[in-house]
Amino acid sequence: MKLTNINWLRGLMAACLYLLFLPSSYCQKVNISRDINVRNDLSYDILHAEDNVLFFRDKGSEFYFDIFDENMEFKRSVEILFEERRPAIENIHAIDSFIQMVYAYREGPDYVSRMVRYDKKVNLIDSMELIRGPFLFSPGEMRSVLSDDMSKLALFTIDKARLFAVVVDTRKMEILTAGDIEVPDYRLYDQFQEAGVSNLGQLFFLFEKNNESWDKEKHMMRLVMSELGQTYLHDLTCINTVNSGVKMAIDNVNQRLTIAGLYGSKSQNETEGYMVFSAAIANLRQPSLHDIQTFPYDENILVDLNGVEKKSKKNLLFDFYIKTLVHRADGGFIMIVELQREYARRNVGLSNFDRSMAASRGYVDYYSEDLILFSIQPDGSLFWRKILFKKQFSQDDEGIYSSFFIMKVPSQMHFIFNDEIKNNNTVSEYVIDPLGNYRRNSLLSTEYKNLKLRFQDAVQTSSQSFVVPSEKNGRINLVKITF
Repeated sequence: MKLTNINWLRGLMAACLYLLFLPSSYCQKVNISRDINVRNDLSYDILHAEDNVLFFRDKGSEFYFDIFDENMEFKRSVEILFEERRPAIENIHAIDSFIQMVYAYREGPDYVSRMVRYDKKVNLIDSMELIRGPFLFSPGEMRSVLSDDMSKLALFTIDKARLFAVVVDTRKMEILTAGDIEVPDYRLYDQFQEAGVSNLGQLFFLFEKNNESWDKEKHMMRLVMSELGQTYLHDLTCINTVNSGVKMAIDNVNQRLTIAGLYGSKSQNETEGYMVFSAAIANLRQPSLHDIQTFPYDENILVDLNGVEKKSKKNLLFDFYIKTLVHRADGGFIMIVELQREYARRNVGLSNFDRSMAASRGYVDYYSEDLILFSIQPDGSLFWRKILFKKQFSQDDEGIYSSFFIMKVPSQMHFIFNDEIKNNNTVSEYVIDPLGNYRRNSLLSTEYKNLKLRFQDAVQTSSQSFVVPSEKNGRINLVKITF
C-alpha cells in the first residue's frame, strides 16, 4: 500500500508568524462503504479523483476499479483489460482529475513499460511507452516516487551495481530524462536508503554504509543529485555515530533538501540526539564533502517523556525511529519520531530455533507508542519540541492498525490514531499549530460499527475529509470521515 508524502503549511509564514491556535474541529460525518472482499487480492490502492473515490484492486491476473461517490455509495466496478500478457502494475496515482498508471510486461527479450491515463470514470484517454529494452530486471521491480505537486514521476530500479532511472512529466506525459546513474564505491541495492524527485524534475538518491557500532569510524552517507543528465555526488560524514534511520525530503517552496534522523554512539535503537543535513539545491550542483550536524537532546526530554525525574546522567532514548519530515514555509522542518517495539513471544516448550520460526510466522507483539515532534530551524537548531502521548499494542497483525495518519490544513496538523487496537475502539486526534500548541480530542467510537481502521493507509481527500480503510476478516470497508 502506498502512502502519500506530506508538504505542510505551504503559503504560510510558518514559525515567524504568531498564529492564533484555532479551536479544534470535531468529526461531523462518517460514511462507510459496502464490504469489499479482498481475500484473494495481492494489493490495493485508494485514489481520489474529483468527487469519486476509487478502490484499485490487483488480483495478479485481474485488475479492477471499484468506484464510490462522495458519500461512499457504490457506483460501479470496472475491469481493466490489457492487450499484453501478465502485466505488472508498477505505479498508480490520481493526478488532478485523472488516474495515471504505469505497468510493465515482457515482450520477447525486452522489458517494456507503459504509462496510461484514465478519466475519473476509468475511461482510457491516453497512453505512451516509457521504456523498451533488454534490461536485467523483471516487470514489477521498478520503484517510484512522485513530486509534491504530482507533476513529476520518477521510476527507478537498483541492483548490486546499477541504478537506472526515468523521470516523466505526468501532465504533459513526456519523458524528461532516462538512463543509468553512476554511484561508485557503494553496494547500491544493500546501501540504498531514500529517493525523491522535485517539482522541477531533479532526482535525489541517498545511500549509507557502515551504520554499525563496530564500524562507525567509517560511517558515511552519499547524496546523489541528477539533473538534466548531470550527476553530482556529495559525501556526508557521520563518523562515530550510529543512527536509527534517516529520512530525506525536498522543500520545493524554498528549494532546499533535508536529511534528518536520530543518532547515538552505541547501537541503532539507543539515540542521544538528532542529526541534520540541510542545503539549498542550487548549492548541490558541485560535488562536495559535508559534515552532518548533530544536536544532543535537551536536558528535560526524559522528564517530559516519563513524567518523573531522570535517573540517568545521559539523555538517552530507546526504540524511537523517524517516521517523516514536514517542511515549514520558512525553510525549517518538523521531524516526527515514534516509539516502536517488537517482541517475539516466548513459549517455554519451544527451543530457540522454534522461537525464531514462531517469530517468522507472526507470533509477535507490536508496541507503537509516544510521538516526539522536533520543530527545527533552517540552521538546524531546535525551535520547539513536543511529546504526544499514545499507547498502542497488538499481536500478530504486523502493526497495521497502529501508528497514525497526518491530516493537513493550512494552520494545523491533525495526528489521528486508534486509542487501542481492538474491535470496539475510540479514535483520537492531536491538533497542533505552527508554534507547538496542541490539544487532544476524541473523534469517534467504532463500537457496534464492526470497524478496524488502518490509519497508516488513509488518504486525504480535501481540507475537511479523508478516507481510511477498515480491514477485518479479509474484507475492506472504506470509511470517509468529514470534519
